[in-house]
Amino acid sequence: MHSNLIKNTFAVALLAAAVGSAMAADSVDVKVIGQIIPAACTPTISGGGVIDYGNIKASTLAADAYTTLPEMQLDFSLVCDAPAKVALMAINGRPGTMAGVTESALHAAYAPVIMFNTPGTTSSVGLGLDGATPIGGYAVRIAADTVTADGNAVDTLVQDNNYTSSGTYIKRTVGNLYSINGRITTWATPGSLTPVAFKVLAGKLGVQAYINKASALDLTHVIHLDGLTTLEVVYL
Repeated sequence: MHSNLIKNTFAVALLAAAVGSAMAADSVDVKVIGQIIPAACTPTISGGGVIDYGNIKASTLAADAYTTLPEMQLDFSLVCDAPAKVALMAINGRPGTMAGVTESALHAAYAPVIMFNTPGTTSSVGLGLDGATPIGGYAVRIAADTVTADGNAVDTLVQDNNYTSSGTYIKRTVGNLYSINGRITTWATPGSLTPVAFKVLAGKLGVQAYINKASALDLTHVIHLDGLTTLEVVYL
C-alpha cells in the first residue's frame, strides 16, 4: 500500500514539474531518519491472543439493556534482548463500531456499562458490525496486581496523552482496574513515576466485553463478535 502511494505521488510530482517547470525549485532535500533502540522487545499472549466467548445464546441477552460478559484472562509477556524502557500502545482495529457511544479521535470511548466490576468510566473499543449495527464493545487491561518486571513487582503507569511520548505518567492502583485502550501504558519501580528498564515483563491480560441491546440486533441469524486490538511496543 505504501509503495503504491509513493509511486503515485512521484508520478504527480513529475507531471507538475513538466507543466510548471518555470517555477520549480533548484534544490531538494534528502532526509535520513530512523531511531536507535536499546533492545528488541517482543510481546506474547497465550492462546494465540484469542479471547473466545463461544456460543452466546440470544435468549440470555437483555432486550433493552446492554449485556456484560465475564472477564477473560490470558498470560501476557514482553521479552527484550537487553534491558529497555518500553511502553505499550493499544490500537483499535475496529474503529467506529462501539455500541451506545461515539468514539473519540483515539478510536476509544467510555463504555456504557460497568467493566471489570469497577464503577466509573472504562475506555473501550468496538466489537465490529453486524451489517450496519454495532455488536457491542470491550475493554483490554493488564491486571496491575499481576505484573512483574524481571521477577520484581512494579507499578503500572499510564498517559492520557493522545498517543504521544511526552506527558505526565499517572499510577494505576490494583483497585482501579483501568483499560489500556486509548492510552500509553508502562511500568515503574514501586513508588516511582519513571519508567523502569527490564528484560522480561509478565502478567495477566484481561478482556471484558458487552453486547448491544437485543432489540437493536437481528437475532434471526448468527452474529460473530469481531473485536481486534493491536498491542504495539513503544520504545521510550
